[in-house]
Amino acid sequence: MRKTVIASLGVLIASALGVIAQSGDPITQRQNLMKNNQEQIRALTGMARGQAPFNAATAQAAFQQLEQNAQQTPPLFPAGSTQGKTAALPAIWERKADFDARAVKLQQDARAARAAITDQASLQAAIQRVGQNCGGCHETYRRKDT
Repeated sequence: MRKTVIASLGVLIASALGVIAQSGDPITQRQNLMKNNQEQIRALTGMARGQAPFNAATAQAAFQQLEQNAQQTPPLFPAGSTQGKTAALPAIWERKADFDARAVKLQQDARAARAAITDQASLQAAIQRVGQNCGGCHETYRRKDT
């Protein structure tokens, strides 16, 4: 069990460093950040569904990474970063305050989820709450054909 925890934390840390290490193009940076979010959600969902053993420390680390990613999200959508391969809709910049507020809400919900995880049932509830943030933002601000 201890080896599983250490390995899981190692993967989460490596994922986080990969996101942080990206530089330059904001489109590439935000795409990498969103892929990292997907990895975190996938790991959490596996535990919640019983496909992987529940581990509170691993779940808390994943929610912490989601919280950090949410904090990094708004600056990765600077004005004019719509050129190139991106699924970001112009609505992001037309309603930037709402977009940024959604990132703050995700950050707060991920922080609350991290603090509330005690067992598989609490993890399931936390994933649902955090996932609603992701879905709500993607529904409004992400092109559907990608």
